[in-house]
Amino acid sequence: MSDFPRHLYPWQLGEWQQLAQLIAARKLPHALMLAGPRGIGKRHFAEALAQLLLCQAPREGGACGQCRGCELNKAATHPDLLWLEPEEAGKAIKVDQVRELTDALGKTAQLSGYKVVVLEPAEAMNTNAANALLKSLEEPAANTLLILVSHTPSAVLPTIRSRCQLRAMAMPRQEQVVRWLSPLLVGRDIPADELLSAARGAPLIALSLLEGDALEQREQQLQQLTRMSLGQLSAIELAANWHTGDAPGLMEWFLGFLHTLARWRAGVDDPQAQRWPTELRERLQGVELSLLHRYLEKVLHAKRLLLSGANPNKQLLWEELLLDWGVVLRPPRRRAG
Repeated sequence: MSDFPRHLYPWQLGEWQQLAQLIAARKLPHALMLAGPRGIGKRHFAEALAQLLLCQAPREGGACGQCRGCELNKAATHPDLLWLEPEEAGKAIKVDQVRELTDALGKTAQLSGYKVVVLEPAEAMNTNAANALLKSLEEPAANTLLILVSHTPSAVLPTIRSRCQLRAMAMPRQEQVVRWLSPLLVGRDIPADELLSAARGAPLIALSLLEGDALEQREQQLQQLTRMSLGQLSAIELAANWHTGDAPGLMEWFLGFLHTLARWRAGVDDPQAQRWPTELRERLQGVELSLLHRYLEKVLHAKRLLLSGANPNKQLLWEELLLDWGVVLRPPRRRAG
């Protein structure tokens, strides 16, 4: 780990202080669900909490970084820190993985302290896996904490959600993130607020856009969507381009585009919309808000499907969404009269 022990992001300090008080009062629940939008640092927060609980000499509200527990954590070999995530990105967390976890939780902690599980993303558990986890949630072992990280808590089975203490982690305030982000952009030709806007306010997504050709890919995606919207590219052709690569990331970008469109059509002066090509803005001026909102619901459902681990056929999924986008773009019918 390059950052050990984990240092919290500025927007996480309030939530951290609340949990630190629960730890000090010995009132920490047996299961937490860290729920919030992607790209705000929920996994980072879970790691910091695990490091604190497994530290043998915590100080100043965090792990000491020097004890035996910290040394093991730094080497990613701590026997009492268990990770549960899909074996392949975008796939489901399987029931056999959960059964192995529950077997491990039935054993005594090897360092005679806490046992901590970080499960991410919780919505990737299929029904069988979620049901297998229920016993550990209903009959928790002593000094055991399960940390479930969720980008879409509504997609997690209610029986799982109800047995966790929900810690809702909201999108941080823009001014707070800009202060954090600006020093990291020294020498780069992009303002922090513009980069954050491109990431829909998510600070870690904004940071990831600086890596490689991510910004160029976003620009290319906008150009492709513009061509399709103007009838220069078919939905099938665009789906063939879009079904490969980072499907959740592309879906987040497309949702961001649609949210920006909804704000713009409602009269909000959004800076992202001002950067769209003129011909695209002209084409989108006739989009009906009611139809757009229904389409947004469908895209949100597709996002949940992608994150659920159901492993849908991504090309067919994009073909259906983009064909429906063509319907959204059709001029409204004139009433007879």
